[in-house]
Amino acid sequence: MTTTLYDSSRGIVEFTYQGSGPAILLLKGGHSTRDTNLSHSSLVYEGYSLLTISRPGYDYTEVSTGRTPEDFAATIIEVLDHLQIEKTAVIAISAAGPTGVALAAEYPSRVTKLIMEAALTRPLEKEMAILGKLLFGPAEKVFWGSLKTMLKFFPDLVMKQMTAELTTEDAEEYVNRLSPNDRRFIYDMLATSQSGKGFSLDLTHETPDLSKVQVPVLGMYSQKDKTVQYTNAQLLKSNAPNCEIFEVDSDSHLIWIGKHASHVWEKRLEFLSH
Repeated sequence: MTTTLYDSSRGIVEFTYQGSGPAILLLKGGHSTRDTNLSHSSLVYEGYSLLTISRPGYDYTEVSTGRTPEDFAATIIEVLDHLQIEKTAVIAISAAGPTGVALAAEYPSRVTKLIMEAALTRPLEKEMAILGKLLFGPAEKVFWGSLKTMLKFFPDLVMKQMTAELTTEDAEEYVNRLSPNDRRFIYDMLATSQSGKGFSLDLTHETPDLSKVQVPVLGMYSQKDKTVQYTNAQLLKSNAPNCEIFEVDSDSHLIWIGKHASHVWEKRLEFLSH
Protein backbone atom coordinates (compact mmCIF):
# COMPACT_ATOMS: atom_id res chain seq x y z
CA MET A 1 0.00 0.00 0.00
CA THR A 2 1.33 3.43 -0.95
CA THR A 3 1.87 5.79 1.95
CA THR A 4 1.85 9.57 1.59
CA LEU A 5 3.79 12.11 3.62
CA TYR A 6 1.96 15.42 3.98
CA ASP A 7 3.77 18.52 5.16
CA SER A 8 1.24 20.10 7.52
CA SER A 9 1.67 23.41 9.34
CA ARG A 10 2.85 21.44 12.41
CA GLY A 11 5.10 18.91 10.65
CA ILE A 12 5.07 15.73 8.58
CA VAL A 13 2.01 13.45 8.73
CA GLU A 14 1.95 9.96 7.23
CA PHE A 15 -1.29 8.59 5.81
CA THR A 16 -2.77 6.08 3.38
CA TYR A 17 -6.00 6.68 1.48
CA GLN A 18 -7.69 3.96 -0.52
CA GLY A 19 -11.07 2.94 -1.87
CA SER A 20 -14.05 4.94 -2.98
CA GLY A 21 -17.34 5.86 -1.34
CA PRO A 22 -18.08 7.51 2.03
CA ALA A 23 -14.92 8.33 3.97
CA ILE A 24 -13.86 6.58 7.15
CA LEU A 25 -10.90 7.87 9.16
CA LEU A 26 -9.03 5.14 11.04
CA LEU A 27 -6.87 6.06 14.04
CA LYS A 28 -4.92 3.03 15.24
CA GLY A 29 -4.01 2.32 18.84
CA GLY A 30 -0.77 2.15 20.79
CA HIS A 31 2.22 0.36 19.22
CA SER A 32 0.37 0.02 15.89
CA THR A 33 2.29 0.87 12.73
CA ARG A 34 1.35 1.34 9.07
CA ASP A 35 1.66 -2.46 8.69
CA THR A 36 -0.62 -3.38 11.59
CA ASN A 37 -3.98 -4.53 10.27
CA LEU A 38 -6.71 -5.31 12.81
CA SER A 39 -9.14 -6.20 9.96
CA HIS A 40 -10.29 -2.63 9.19
CA SER A 41 -8.71 -2.57 5.73
CA SER A 42 -11.61 -4.78 4.59
CA LEU A 43 -13.92 -1.75 4.91
CA VAL A 44 -12.70 -0.81 1.42
CA TYR A 45 -14.50 -3.91 0.07
CA GLU A 46 -17.71 -2.75 1.76
CA GLY A 47 -17.85 0.38 -0.40
CA TYR A 48 -16.01 2.85 1.84
CA SER A 49 -12.86 4.88 1.32
CA LEU A 50 -10.44 4.37 4.19
CA LEU A 51 -8.10 7.11 5.35
CA THR A 52 -5.55 5.82 7.86
CA ILE A 53 -3.50 8.55 9.53
CA SER A 54 -0.49 7.57 11.65
CA ARG A 55 -0.65 9.37 14.98
CA PRO A 56 2.21 11.54 16.34
CA GLY A 57 5.37 9.55 17.05
CA TYR A 58 4.27 6.57 14.95
CA ASP A 59 5.72 5.75 11.52
CA TYR A 60 6.85 9.02 9.90
CA THR A 61 4.32 11.28 11.63
CA GLU A 62 6.29 13.80 13.64
CA VAL A 63 5.60 14.42 17.33
CA SER A 64 5.25 18.15 16.54
CA THR A 65 1.98 17.45 14.67
CA GLY A 66 0.19 17.05 17.99
CA ARG A 67 1.43 16.44 21.50
CA THR A 68 -2.18 16.62 22.71
CA PRO A 69 -5.31 15.03 21.20
CA GLU A 70 -6.69 18.51 20.49
CA ASP A 71 -3.55 19.61 18.62
CA PHE A 72 -3.49 16.49 16.47
CA ALA A 73 -7.22 16.86 15.76
CA ALA A 74 -6.39 20.25 14.19
CA THR A 75 -3.68 18.58 12.09
CA ILE A 76 -6.15 15.91 10.96
CA ILE A 77 -8.48 18.66 9.72
CA GLU A 78 -5.60 19.97 7.59
CA VAL A 79 -5.22 16.50 6.04
CA LEU A 80 -8.98 16.29 5.39
CA ASP A 81 -8.85 19.71 3.72
CA HIS A 82 -5.86 18.63 1.63
CA LEU A 83 -7.77 15.56 0.43
CA GLN A 84 -10.98 17.57 0.00
CA ILE A 85 -12.85 15.29 2.41
CA GLU A 86 -15.76 17.32 3.71
CA LYS A 87 -17.09 14.82 6.25
CA THR A 88 -15.87 11.51 7.64
CA ALA A 89 -16.84 8.82 10.09
CA VAL A 90 -14.08 8.16 12.65
CA ILE A 91 -12.89 4.87 14.12
CA ALA A 92 -10.62 5.30 17.15
CA ILE A 93 -8.88 2.21 18.53
CA SER A 94 -7.52 1.77 22.06
CA ALA A 95 -5.01 4.57 22.84
CA ALA A 96 -6.40 6.64 19.95
CA GLY A 97 -9.61 7.18 21.94
CA PRO A 98 -8.74 10.68 23.21
CA THR A 99 -7.87 11.84 19.67
CA GLY A 100 -11.15 10.49 18.30
CA VAL A 101 -13.06 12.30 21.04
CA ALA A 102 -11.16 15.55 20.41
CA LEU A 103 -11.92 15.40 16.70
CA ALA A 104 -15.65 14.75 17.19
CA ALA A 105 -15.96 17.33 19.98
CA GLU A 106 -14.04 20.15 18.28
CA TYR A 107 -15.14 19.60 14.66
CA PRO A 108 -18.74 18.31 14.68
CA SER A 109 -19.35 19.62 11.17
CA ARG A 110 -16.58 17.37 9.83
CA VAL A 111 -17.35 14.17 11.75
CA THR A 112 -20.50 12.19 10.98
CA LYS A 113 -20.07 9.39 13.55
CA LEU A 114 -17.53 8.16 16.07
CA ILE A 115 -16.76 4.50 16.75
CA MET A 116 -14.68 3.81 19.86
CA GLU A 117 -13.24 0.27 19.64
CA ALA A 118 -11.79 -0.85 23.00
CA ALA A 119 -10.78 2.82 23.19
CA LEU A 120 -9.58 4.81 26.17
CA THR A 121 -11.81 7.47 27.68
CA ARG A 122 -9.76 7.78 30.86
CA PRO A 123 -6.04 7.42 31.69
CA LEU A 124 -4.53 3.93 31.81
CA GLU A 125 -4.29 2.27 35.22
CA LYS A 126 -1.27 3.63 37.12
CA GLU A 127 0.59 0.30 37.16
CA MET A 128 0.16 -0.13 33.42
CA ALA A 129 1.32 3.43 32.73
CA ILE A 130 4.48 2.89 34.81
CA LEU A 131 5.20 -0.38 32.98
CA GLY A 132 4.54 1.38 29.67
CA LYS A 133 7.07 4.13 30.41
CA LEU A 134 9.64 1.52 31.42
CA LEU A 135 9.29 -0.81 28.42
CA PHE A 136 8.22 1.55 25.65
CA GLY A 137 10.20 4.69 26.41
CA PRO A 138 13.85 5.08 25.33
CA ALA A 139 14.34 1.27 25.40
CA GLU A 140 11.45 0.51 23.03
CA LYS A 141 13.67 -0.47 20.06
CA VAL A 142 15.56 -2.98 22.18
CA PHE A 143 12.31 -4.34 23.61
CA TRP A 144 10.58 -4.83 20.25
CA GLY A 145 13.75 -6.15 18.59
CA SER A 146 14.13 -8.83 21.27
CA LEU A 147 10.42 -9.66 21.26
CA LYS A 148 10.27 -10.10 17.48
CA THR A 149 13.32 -12.40 17.53
CA MET A 150 11.72 -14.47 20.31
CA LEU A 151 8.41 -14.47 18.42
CA LYS A 152 10.02 -16.29 15.48
CA PHE A 153 11.41 -19.08 17.64
CA PHE A 154 8.97 -19.29 20.55
CA PRO A 155 5.67 -17.85 19.27
CA ASP A 156 3.43 -19.45 21.92
CA LEU A 157 5.61 -18.28 24.79
CA VAL A 158 5.68 -14.68 23.52
CA MET A 159 1.93 -14.64 22.80
CA LYS A 160 1.18 -15.88 26.31
CA GLN A 161 3.45 -13.24 27.87
CA MET A 162 1.95 -10.40 25.84
CA THR A 163 -1.70 -11.43 26.10
CA ALA A 164 -1.36 -11.63 29.89
CA GLU A 165 -1.66 -7.81 29.76
CA LEU A 166 -4.70 -7.95 27.46
CA THR A 167 -7.01 -10.43 29.17
CA THR A 168 -8.44 -10.89 32.67
CA GLU A 169 -8.44 -14.64 32.00
CA ASP A 170 -5.53 -17.06 32.32
CA ALA A 171 -3.23 -16.16 29.40
CA GLU A 172 -2.08 -19.74 28.81
CA GLU A 173 -5.65 -21.01 28.53
CA TYR A 174 -6.56 -18.04 26.35
CA VAL A 175 -3.76 -18.72 23.85
CA ASN A 176 -4.33 -22.49 23.87
CA ARG A 177 -7.91 -22.14 22.68
CA LEU A 178 -7.17 -19.65 19.89
CA SER A 179 -8.08 -20.74 16.38
CA PRO A 180 -5.24 -20.87 13.81
CA ASN A 181 -6.56 -17.63 12.23
CA ASP A 182 -6.70 -15.84 15.59
CA ARG A 183 -3.21 -17.07 16.44
CA ARG A 184 -1.99 -15.63 13.12
CA PHE A 185 -3.77 -12.34 13.91
CA ILE A 186 -1.86 -11.95 17.21
CA TYR A 187 1.42 -13.08 15.64
CA ASP A 188 1.09 -10.50 12.83
CA MET A 189 0.01 -7.78 15.26
CA LEU A 190 3.11 -8.32 17.41
CA ALA A 191 5.41 -8.69 14.40
CA THR A 192 4.30 -5.29 13.04
CA SER A 193 4.27 -3.43 16.37
CA GLN A 194 6.64 -0.58 17.22
CA SER A 195 6.16 2.13 19.82
CA GLY A 196 8.44 4.81 18.39
CA LYS A 197 7.92 8.01 20.34
CA GLY A 198 4.16 7.54 20.04
CA PHE A 199 3.31 5.38 23.02
CA SER A 200 5.19 7.57 25.50
CA LEU A 201 3.12 10.44 24.14
CA ASP A 202 -0.09 8.40 24.44
CA LEU A 203 0.58 7.97 28.16
CA THR A 204 0.35 11.75 28.65
CA HIS A 205 -2.99 12.19 26.88
CA GLU A 206 -6.07 13.43 28.69
CA THR A 207 -9.48 12.71 27.17
CA PRO A 208 -11.39 15.88 26.24
CA ASP A 209 -14.85 16.55 27.68
CA LEU A 210 -17.02 13.65 26.46
CA SER A 211 -20.21 15.70 26.86
CA LYS A 212 -19.06 17.90 23.96
CA VAL A 213 -19.38 14.97 21.54
CA GLN A 214 -22.77 15.57 19.94
CA VAL A 215 -22.39 13.16 16.97
CA PRO A 216 -23.67 9.56 17.26
CA VAL A 217 -21.17 7.36 19.12
CA LEU A 218 -20.78 3.59 19.15
CA GLY A 219 -18.52 2.13 21.82
CA MET A 220 -17.47 -1.52 21.52
CA TYR A 221 -15.88 -2.97 24.63
CA SER A 222 -15.25 -6.28 26.41
CA GLN A 223 -15.73 -6.97 30.11
CA LYS A 224 -12.59 -9.18 29.99
CA ASP A 225 -10.32 -6.45 28.62
CA LYS A 226 -7.47 -5.95 31.09
CA THR A 227 -5.84 -3.07 29.18
CA VAL A 228 -8.84 -0.82 28.53
CA GLN A 229 -11.14 -1.73 31.35
CA TYR A 230 -14.92 -1.69 31.01
CA THR A 231 -15.11 1.46 33.13
CA ASN A 232 -14.03 3.28 29.93
CA ALA A 233 -17.29 2.13 28.30
CA GLN A 234 -19.34 3.20 31.30
CA LEU A 235 -17.72 6.63 31.33
CA LEU A 236 -18.41 7.06 27.61
CA LYS A 237 -22.04 5.99 27.99
CA SER A 238 -22.74 8.25 30.94
CA ASN A 239 -21.17 11.37 29.38
CA ALA A 240 -21.58 11.31 25.60
CA PRO A 241 -25.19 12.41 24.87
CA ASN A 242 -25.82 10.21 21.82
CA CYS A 243 -23.98 6.99 22.68
CA GLU A 244 -24.64 3.28 22.30
CA ILE A 245 -22.41 0.70 24.00
CA PHE A 246 -22.10 -2.69 22.33
CA GLU A 247 -20.72 -5.19 24.81
CA VAL A 248 -18.50 -7.60 22.90
CA ASP A 249 -18.38 -11.19 24.13
CA SER A 250 -14.60 -11.24 23.75
CA ASP A 251 -12.05 -12.81 26.07
CA SER A 252 -9.54 -9.94 25.77
CA HIS A 253 -8.72 -6.44 24.55
CA LEU A 254 -8.60 -7.92 21.04
CA ILE A 255 -12.29 -7.61 20.19
CA TRP A 256 -11.51 -8.25 16.49
CA ILE A 257 -10.83 -11.97 17.00
CA GLY A 258 -12.60 -14.88 18.67
CA LYS A 259 -15.97 -16.57 18.23
CA HIS A 260 -17.90 -13.30 18.29
CA ALA A 261 -15.64 -11.22 16.04
CA SER A 262 -18.26 -11.35 13.28
CA HIS A 263 -20.68 -9.51 15.60
CA VAL A 264 -18.17 -6.65 15.91
CA TRP A 265 -17.88 -6.46 12.13
CA GLU A 266 -21.67 -6.56 11.63
CA LYS A 267 -22.35 -3.98 14.36
CA ARG A 268 -19.75 -1.60 12.89
CA LEU A 269 -21.25 -1.86 9.40
CA GLU A 270 -24.79 -1.43 10.73
CA PHE A 271 -23.80 1.72 12.64
CA LEU A 272 -21.92 3.18 9.66
CA SER A 273 -24.76 2.58 7.21
CA HIS A 274 -27.57 4.17 9.26
